[in-house]
Order: sequence, then C-alpha cells, then structure tokens
Amino acid sequence: MTMEEITDWVKGTPGQHHAIGRYQFIPSTFRNLQQRLGLPHGARFSAQVQDRMASVLLVDAGYSEFLNGALDPDAFMDRLARIWAGLPLRSGKSAYHGHAGNRATISRAFYSKQVKAIFGTGSKLGWRSGIRYK
Repeated sequence: MTMEEITDWVKGTPGQHHAIGRYQFIPSTFRNLQQRLGLPHGARFSAQVQDRMASVLLVDAGYSEFLNGALDPDAFMDRLARIWAGLPLRSGKSAYHGHAGNRATISRAFYSKQVKAIFGTGSKLGWRSGIRYK
C-alpha cells in the first residue's frame, strides 16, 4: 500500500483502533513520521520505510544517549514502552494499560533480557538498576 492508501483506509474506518504495519504505528504517529521523513503520499509503505519510521522513534526515545551511557537501560526501556504499548514499564504494565485493549505482552524480565542480548552489557551499557545477568 502507499502512504495515501493507508491514510484513506484510516479515514474510511472511523471509530476503529488502527495499528499500522510491522511496528503497529497509530495513525497520529504514522502521520507525524511521514511528515518528519518527508515521505510523499505516493510512497510505498515498504519494510524499508517502516524501518526508517521506527528508527526515528528509537532516536526519540534516547537511543543515542543510551548507547553512549548517558541514559541507563531501564530508562531507555521505559521510554520505548511509552512508544510501543506492548512493552512493559518498570511496573510490568503497559504505559497504555487498558486503553483500547492495550496491555504489556511480555514480562519486564524478558524485555530486559532481550535488550541485554541486543546491546550487551559493556562498560557504557552496564545495568545500573541492579539487574545482573550470568
């Protein structure tokens, strides 16, 4: 589909909860990212475009600060959880728990383990939260 076809689909189905594409963008986020990336209405909503859109959200969540050690993993994870409803906050609940049926779909322990597997625990990425891995 093109960006315009997706926009038309959302407009044509009012009252529904929309989660668009691989990263489940809500319509307002979709529109914002389309504008920020300068994507024309005729652009295809390809896997590459979706990855670019998600990359913007990672930067918004503090990805650079996280990588250089200025943002601890737990804070970065919480910021991501405020973007993607299925990710748990430190409390274990979604930041959007109960809104439109949202809930955390994984545990915080599993989420922490995955972040560690992706980014490791080098000196700049050490876990300051007391979480330790073998």
